[in-house]
Amino acid sequence: MYYYPILLTLHIIFAGIWLVNFLSDFVFRKNIASAKGSIAEKELISLYMKFVNLLGIIGSMGILITGIILVLMNPGYSFFQFSANHWLTSKQVLMVVILILIFTRVIPVAKKLRAALHLDIKEAGPLEEQTYINLNKLYSVNFITNLLVLINFLFAVTHYLYS
Repeated sequence: MYYYPILLTLHIIFAGIWLVNFLSDFVFRKNIASAKGSIAEKELISLYMKFVNLLGIIGSMGILITGIILVLMNPGYSFFQFSANHWLTSKQVLMVVILILIFTRVIPVAKKLRAALHLDIKEAGPLEEQTYINLNKLYSVNFITNLLVLINFLFAVTHYLYS
């Protein structure tokens, strides 16, 4: 149990890293929209994808690994136990949904978008229509994912109020 506070602190830090995506998403969208049709737009989209990918990997894997270890270390917690700790079970279900969204929606759309950007990164002018469609899909699924992360965070922060 000596490492429990350290793991909990890391778990909170990883949650904060993941929540940065939620805040930065709006800033990136605004800057990408204002640079529409320029080379800067393509570079901003590429930066957006790298930023979201990096913070998403660090945050999600950090949360997943530390969360599993915390549940294993704490005898009061368990996986998907609906009879106690409803807040934790809700967090676990949401995490599964988030991971499903990431692997079935975010990654495939990001791969298509990255391939399209790679083809015409040096060309000036607007992107192809399909690229904008994929970008909007990525925006939507990132928003949903980030919203679920925020809900998960709120379950963690407020669980003492209702448990």
